[in-house]
Amino acid sequence: MIQGTVIRVDARGCVVFAEGEELFCRVRGRFYEDIEGQKRPIAPGDRVSISRTSEGEGAVEEIEPRRTRLSRQAAHGEREQVIAANVDQVAIIVSVKNPPLRPGLIDRLIIAASNQAIEPFVVINKIDLGIAKKVGKVRDTFRELGYEVLYTSATEGTGVPHLALRLADRTTVFAGHSGVGKSSLLNAIHPELHLATGSVSKRTTKGRHTTTRATLFPLPAGGYVVDTPGVRAFGLWDVEKADLDIFFREFQPLIEQCRFYDCTHDHEPDCAVRAAVEAGEVRRPRYDAYLRIMRSLEGEQR
Repeated sequence: MIQGTVIRVDARGCVVFAEGEELFCRVRGRFYEDIEGQKRPIAPGDRVSISRTSEGEGAVEEIEPRRTRLSRQAAHGEREQVIAANVDQVAIIVSVKNPPLRPGLIDRLIIAASNQAIEPFVVINKIDLGIAKKVGKVRDTFRELGYEVLYTSATEGTGVPHLALRLADRTTVFAGHSGVGKSSLLNAIHPELHLATGSVSKRTTKGRHTTTRATLFPLPAGGYVVDTPGVRAFGLWDVEKADLDIFFREFQPLIEQCRFYDCTHDHEPDCAVRAAVEAGEVRRPRYDAYLRIMRSLEGEQR
């Protein structure tokens, strides 16, 4: 039995880095029975014990308990899809345009990360294309809430050294829409990776998938990063409608001032959150973002 870390997973098994080499490993069938409700029982970043079965191959015998995990609701069916395990932080990659910046995905990824005590931060890429007023407002909003926001350009190298320092000695997930430049940023940080990169459709303004599965890579300065396929939507997992407000930092000092302890901040009388929105103390776009996510959770939890 030897210990290793899962690098990537596919339908046939997984690749594990152990004792200085990569081994293709089968996953014992009992794990599919033991871990119910998950799309797959194993994910990049999992620490495992394996047995060697032949040259370059093995079998997963044990999966260590996960310290943290970044999950989403699987696209088909009410199951959990674990994107990566034992994660320290999530780099939420967006772009100034091509594809356009969509704050809704930032909110959902912040919620998913915070729900597991994983630290989120935002990377606004492609600043060489120009920083529009809307982009600056998004940056200012999340900075005011206490989240770190970095400006980068993978093509010009702007902000890349700072990002590389942010990743050192930690395990980080790169997450975001297709085409925002996740793989390009990783190539800029670690040119020897030679990751494939793609373009953005002029017709749909959406990125084309080039990363097909989540893969864990070691970094030159220490630490690891999980490059993930771009997402079109991000369904929240294990987040209850009743708990959603605690993930909006500007709501937190107001929640206990509401008349009802289970106030949804939607229609109830004497709601401190809605009063703060009307008074201009809470940004209306942030409140509207909360309502959109809450109503999507209502649909998902019926």
